[in-house]
Parts: sequence; C-alpha cells; structure tokens
Amino acid sequence: SSGINAEWPLRPGTGCGTGPAAIAWDWQCCTEFQLAYPSNNVTDMFPPFEWNQDIVSKYCMKKYGVSPDPIRASREYWSADFKAASNIIFSNGLLDPWHAGGVLDDVNESVKSILIKDGAHHLDLRGHNKKDPESVIEARKKEVQLIKQWLQKSSREISFNVDSPVF
Repeated sequence: SSGINAEWPLRPGTGCGTGPAAIAWDWQCCTEFQLAYPSNNVTDMFPPFEWNQDIVSKYCMKKYGVSPDPIRASREYWSADFKAASNIIFSNGLLDPWHAGGVLDDVNESVKSILIKDGAHHLDLRGHNKKDPESVIEARKKEVQLIKQWLQKSSREISFNVDSPVF
C-alpha cells in the first residue's frame, strides 16, 4: 500500500487508539521510538493493520511535522552498551508480545533481567492478586530482593554528617 490504510484512524502511530491517553504514545512513536507492528487478526488478536516505516513516516509528518528515527531510542536510551548502568531490573513477561524487544539476559551484576514465564505486560508491577501465577509471585520476590540489596549497599557506601546539609 502506498499510504495510510483504512485501519489507521483506529490505530495511529502507536496502535494505541485515538483517545486522549493515546496522544502521548502517538507523539513518542513519532519522535522517540517505534511501537507499532503489523497485525492480521489471524495470528494475533488485533484488527488487520498494515505497518511499515514508510506508512508511519508519512503519518508522523502529516500529524506532527516530524520524521521518526527508528533507531534513536536504541542509540540514546537502551543500546547494548550498559557499561555505566547499574541497579536496573528488566522484567519481561513472556506472554507480553513486547518482551521480544526487551533485555532478556543479565547485563552485569547489577543490571538484571527477570523472565516471567506466565507474565503479561507489567503484571509483576501491579498489586497482588490471588490469581497471580507463581512465576509472577517469584519475580516480585526477586525484584524486592535485588532492590533491598542495592539499597543496603548504597547505605553502607554513603557516609555523611547528619549535621551538614545534604542538598
């Protein structure tokens, strides 16, 4: 197709819809990262949706006057170079279709990946539910354990006089 297809008004740049909550995602898709993927309603649950770089570029230029850079986010935010990074947990629910673009392996001793077999999008970050799968419960425990370790290490490393101003 040479242009925006019939489904495009229902699924702008991000595929998130057209309501107020989708506007921020739409802008980010046009300026920071690419989230939309094609769908066919046969192998996925979404309505048929054609997506390619040409389509999204035309959409972003028409809507916002910008042209997306499909590798900007990778280059600026989450490239494979984590040499200066520390104390990060990348949790990925394997039922979340976005997990394929996530960090799936530990990077170093304090940049960790937690794969959650029965996890969906952000399920580990939501509050406890009696129907939570065991893999989600275990992931939350691991996340808390890591954060506690980092806080304990940090509190041991920080030494300051309580009478002196901190800021």
